[in-house]
Amino acid sequence: MKSLLVASASFYMLLLLAAAPAFASVVDFQAQAANHGGNLTGILDSPLTIGIATFTGGELRDGLINFPADETGVYASEGLFGSGETNPLVIAFATPVQGFSLLVANGDSQNQSYTVSDNLGDSVTFPLTLSGSLSNPARTVSLPGNGITSVLITSANTDSWNFAIDDVSFTAAAAAPEPASGLLLAMGLVGLLGYNWRTSRFRP
Repeated sequence: MKSLLVASASFYMLLLLAAAPAFASVVDFQAQAANHGGNLTGILDSPLTIGIATFTGGELRDGLINFPADETGVYASEGLFGSGETNPLVIAFATPVQGFSLLVANGDSQNQSYTVSDNLGDSVTFPLTLSGSLSNPARTVSLPGNGITSVLITSANTDSWNFAIDDVSFTAAAAAPEPASGLLLAMGLVGLLGYNWRTSRFRP
């Protein structure tokens, strides 16, 4: 009876571990942007790899000037200097993710439209008011997909864009159920129960 209880407990522990939710990773650029200053320079920090995420097309800034919506570390891009900073900014993931979100802040001196899109075909387009506005100069945007490997952040201003991203959040993508693995697990449990039954029959 004791062996049966141990086998059952082990089986349910495996199920719980398989179903346990992943913890979210958040990239806030604070450590990376330290001592980078608040003025755009046109000097690329690209590619920039943090954990499984690689950011390309922008520069790190800390307390970016004229970005009252986000005065912490950010990853920014501008089209003013012709320095090679890009529109869109690109985020690539070494392994697929889900639960993706990020903050987009407008640095333009006019209202601007932005699009956040991923490799799965999901996208969100939204307006932001001009930099320095007290209402809606920045917004947190989410994408619903499971299995995201790349994200583009694009300004509708294709000539002299100016924007930044921050608080990039994601979790590891949920693995697709494997019927063969489940079958093997069930067979293993049946084997344990059978072994327990046989040994209990001959136990003095």
